[in-house]
Order: sequence, then structure tokens, then C-alpha cells
Amino acid sequence: MVKTTQLSSKDIKGVIAYMPTPVRTDIVIDRHAKDVLNLDEAARAADVLIKDGATGICLNGTFGELPSLTFEEIVDLTRAVVESVNDRVPVFAGATTLNTRDTIKRVRAFREVGAHGLNMGRPMMSAMSDIAIVQYYRDIAEEFPDMAIFLYDDMQAFKRPITTEVYAELAKIPQIVACKYRTMLVLGQPIANNYANDMRAVDGRIKLLTHEYDWWISNKLFDMDAIWSSSISMAPGPIMAMQDAILAKDYAKAEVIRADMQWASEGLFPKTGIDDWHVSKIPAMKTRIHTSGYIKCGPALPPYHVAPEERFEAGRAAGMRDREMHKKYPHKTMRQAESAMREVSTAA
Repeated sequence: MVKTTQLSSKDIKGVIAYMPTPVRTDIVIDRHAKDVLNLDEAARAADVLIKDGATGICLNGTFGELPSLTFEEIVDLTRAVVESVNDRVPVFAGATTLNTRDTIKRVRAFREVGAHGLNMGRPMMSAMSDIAIVQYYRDIAEEFPDMAIFLYDDMQAFKRPITTEVYAELAKIPQIVACKYRTMLVLGQPIANNYANDMRAVDGRIKLLTHEYDWWISNKLFDMDAIWSSSISMAPGPIMAMQDAILAKDYAKAEVIRADMQWASEGLFPKTGIDDWHVSKIPAMKTRIHTSGYIKCGPALPPYHVAPEERFEAGRAAGMRDREMHKKYPHKTMRQAESAMREVSTAA
């Protein structure tokens, strides 16, 4: 029998890491590229994220190469991460596809390699109606009742938000335990939406996780004890420092940390607005993560491997500022490595 873990919303706490997919840097990445994944780095990245405080890992979001991996590649990546994690935290595999049948095929493979659950958006070629969204998730939950579902509510990717009415219906599906909730990353405030109404609609059955910039809001208003974060993959130190501040209700300290994180991101977001941020964000952010030096994620895969040079430059600049953040907010594995080096130096 395949080993799986059934989770509930109460099991989702702390920082859920949205991990990038490591791509090789020793080959040419173009339309002919094969054997592109750096699976050793994927295993190392998952391990170090957990050691530095991540309480769960979601695979194949935007910077996890969701649109660019073949079926075989995405299964290989999931297997490598699941084996590295070794049940220390839940792993939510990237189950978003363009249709229900492909999602079922993918989930069946994920269950075979031992994933605990699914990081699951929805088909996006055409915006889905409320009833179609509910039926899509219901179909997957009924097909795989032993797999937990982590909703992926990205307004831009999926062409519309999940409405309060739909959240109320999705909360009736016990497999759905959490959600990567939509946020305005630039301003660090929830988009003009219905977060409070959505929280009441799910009634604790689905944990609606905001981005770290918005954690103070969700914690202050609803005592939210968890977030999703892709930033942890470039600088885990400030994320964990923010967690300590938020859970201690020290919102003033959390604001100082958030301001430092915004400094690190200066110049990354086009002045023309959030819509233009979404253009070429995959190569920009993978460049940033790689430059930060924490995870060697390599370049974006086709067709997202090409972009205006200024986007790559912005990513590199932000990555260099992330390196400064490592010094100000050293993460656990960095402190351990420095301590080990001092011990060796003293012994010598």
C-alpha cells in the first residue's frame, strides 16, 4: 500500500516554502535541452529549507517551473524531494495542469512516489466559473481521498480569484487543508478582496495563508500562525526572524524586518505596475534566487528563459542584496557552518 499522510488545516503552521526547481547550469538551456534538472540540488535545497525552519514544501509554483517541466521531469523532481524530506515535513507536489484528466494522471504518479499532498491551482486557458472550480477540486478529492490539497489561488495565473461563495463550498471538501492566498506583493497588503469574509466562509477548515509581507495583518486580525513564502528560498533568515516577531505579537519589529526585505527587492518590480511585474517574472526571480547563493536554482526553462536584459539585471541586483540580508539575518545552517569553521580554526 502506498504510504500517504492525511493532513488537516491544524497541521499547517509556520512557514510553507515555495521551492524553486533547480536547473542545470552546465548545459545550454534552449528548445533542444534534455536532462535539465539538477536533482542533487533539489534534494539539498529541500533539506536545507527544513533545517532553516520551513514546516512544509510546495513544489512547482511559478518559480518551480510549473509550466515548463515535462511529465517525467516533474515526477523525477517530486521523487527527489520526497526522498530528501523523508517525512520530516509535508511535501505538496505540483498538480496544476490544463485539465482534469492530466491532473489525475499526475496525482497518481505523485502518490506513487510518496508525496503527502498536492499544490494545486486550476486550469487556466479560460477562466473557470464558480461551479467549474468547485467540481474540479471535488473530482480530484474524490479520486484521491488520501491526498491533502493545498489550494493555489493566484489571480493572475488563473485569471480570476476564488470567490467567498466558492471558498464556502471548497471548505466542505475535507482534503482541502490550506491555500496560497492571493496578495499584493508590492504594497504588502491584501488586494481589495474579501479576506475577512473568506476566513469566515472557510470557518477554520481551510487555512488561508498570506505572503510574509501580509502576515502581520492576518495574525493581528485572525491569529494566523502560518504563511507561504518563496522568499525563504533566497534568504531564510529574515523570514524566520519575522516569524518570531509575529508570533510574539511584536508587530513593530516585524515592520522593521519587512522594510529590510523591501529594500532587498528594490528595483525588481517595474514602476509601471503589478501587471508588468508578471511579465518575465520567472527569469527575473530565478536569477535573483540563484544569485542569492542559498539555492542554486539555475536558469528558467523555455519559453521563459529569454527576457529583456533589464529583468535579469534587476534579479541579479536583488540577489546581491539578499546576500547582505544573510549577514544581517544569518540563517540556522549558516550559523552552524560558521561555528564549525571557528572550531576547526581554533583546533588548528
